[in-house]
Amino acid sequence: MYKYVLSCVAFLLLFSCERESNTYEVGNSLVSAQSKVVMIDTLTLKMSTIMKDSVITSGKSAILVGSIKDQTFGTVNSASMFELTPESYSLATTSNVVFDSIVMYLTNTDFYYGDTLKTFKMDVHPMTDRIKLRGYDGEYYYNSGYLYNNSDLKYASTSIGSAEFLPRPNTDSSYVKVKLDQSYGLNIFNLLKSKDATSQEYFLNFYKGLALVPSTDNNAMLRFGINTSYEVQINKTTKEKVSNVVRMYYHTASVNGTEEVKYTLDLNPSTTYQYNKISSDFSGSDLAGLSPTTPIESKNLGNKSYMMAGIGVYTQVEIPYLKTLKNLFTNYNIISANLTLSPVAGYYSNAFYNPTPLYYYVGDKKNNIISSFLESDETTEITVSLTDNSEFQSDYGYTFNLLSYVNTILSETTTSNYNILISPSSYSDVLSGKVVVGDQNNSTNPAKLQLYILGY
Repeated sequence: MYKYVLSCVAFLLLFSCERESNTYEVGNSLVSAQSKVVMIDTLTLKMSTIMKDSVITSGKSAILVGSIKDQTFGTVNSASMFELTPESYSLATTSNVVFDSIVMYLTNTDFYYGDTLKTFKMDVHPMTDRIKLRGYDGEYYYNSGYLYNNSDLKYASTSIGSAEFLPRPNTDSSYVKVKLDQSYGLNIFNLLKSKDATSQEYFLNFYKGLALVPSTDNNAMLRFGINTSYEVQINKTTKEKVSNVVRMYYHTASVNGTEEVKYTLDLNPSTTYQYNKISSDFSGSDLAGLSPTTPIESKNLGNKSYMMAGIGVYTQVEIPYLKTLKNLFTNYNIISANLTLSPVAGYYSNAFYNPTPLYYYVGDKKNNIISSFLESDETTEITVSLTDNSEFQSDYGYTFNLLSYVNTILSETTTSNYNILISPSSYSDVLSGKVVVGDQNNSTNPAKLQLYILGY
């Protein structure tokens, strides 16, 4: 009986919030002095909604087109621009060939956001600027290898094609067919027929690419994946497997009773020289006044913080008094440090598109990304999924492991002013997923920071 009672007491001590023992493993050694494991959940969190001055949107094999409007984020528009690369710079034959038509096919991937029950409208415009990978530092343009959401390349004001359709992702009707102007196609046909075009550089002197521009009447965002293929019903009798492509149709004319031969030539959107121009207007929304130079503290947003990829709206988390932990014990070891953020009640639904996963980064006082949180392989970014399998939404949340961050801050000899930056996608991605989370004082979905520290 004595051994039984002793075992029960030991079991209870093991799972208490504050534990004492004579030995505890710390690194490779055992602590022989009296030690305590303490759970701390009262450290102050300071949260803000911040906006990056630019977000990389090129080279992601994703054509993002649309316009969405709501009280939360205001108006967000995305137009997509890309070069076209002919599969050949010459026609299959130049004898007795006749141009028929030119058509753009777009295959809608499984991503969409907004009202897909409303007719979606967009126009196609020829580019007037070459798509060159460059950045802008506020004063000078420079070659960066990227294009950003606010890169400003020009396209012609006149449309060469338009489409109106009901978005149907993941269905047999998930592709869009846009017939382009005959004159546009005929000019390309004649250039290739002339045999003057022998390289992409020469071709781009005349045809710099296309821009897909959404109507402001839309309230949805669609993504068309470059290099995705889909079998479509071209007409009543013919099916063709197409990807996102501009396809030219032509044929050889019948001469002396010979049978005409039909041909196609594809012009493919570039995966490198393509970007999404994403703009935002927060006027009249919750985020009115937000800019790259003007963050908004969560206490001024009803104890909420906002995130939206594509336009660079992040949540910033600071732990201003983290170093006070060093005053608790002469010697200590942080066992775990977890931050949990929950979507605020009223902002969680399939329609609102709460994203999973989230990414998080270490940022400096200017909100530049210093480093990513990485898996044990030290190359793969850690992603955080939304736990929403509880019966109660108040228990839904994203949990971030901050152990490495906490240890870094506590080991500093000077003050670095590092913070945590959280985004609905990789900072170089173009998804328009958005989420609103509560801060530490939110009444329904408060943020929680929980640390376990061993002191001895």
